Amino acid sequence: MKKLGLILGVLNTVAIAAVLGLFVYTKVVFKRPEITEAKELAKLNQNKATVPADAKHFMVAIDPITVNLDPFKDENGKEKIHYATLSITAELRSEADAKKFNEAMPIVMDRVIQNLGKKKFEDLNQVQGRYLFRSQIIDAANEYLGAPIVTEVYFSDFLLQ
Repeated sequence: MKKLGLILGVLNTVAIAAVLGLFVYTKVVFKRPEITEAKELAKLNQNKATVPADAKHFMVAIDPITVNLDPFKDENGKEKIHYATLSITAELRSEADAKKFNEAMPIVMDRVIQNLGKKKFEDLNQVQGRYLFRSQIIDAANEYLGAPIVTEVYFSDFLLQ
């Protein structure tokens, strides 16, 4: 019985040390990489590098969407709800890719809406937050399509309220 108590004590100590180590790592040691306009532009240009310079690009307009953003509580504890309304136009590599993109449009838009719903008002109210969101749209679309078909995303309307 003494051995069981000793083993449980050691396991408890190891678990507490692991939790404390994780806390120290996430709060003190790990530093999130800074999101800068230059980094996001370089990432966007990386997608464009796979397309020949003389290729004719094809634009696909996507219906406007309105999404509730992630709510937050103000200093009084009252929950604030914001929403975003935006119109997106996707630039594709070629007209041949438009058919594949249009077939995948519901799934791509679902991923865009899911991603947008997780965003905070403060994130999208900054230029770097919009650049990050733009690159996330491109990444989500190209990931689902299995090829770098979407080279750029343009916002024709971007309303936050």
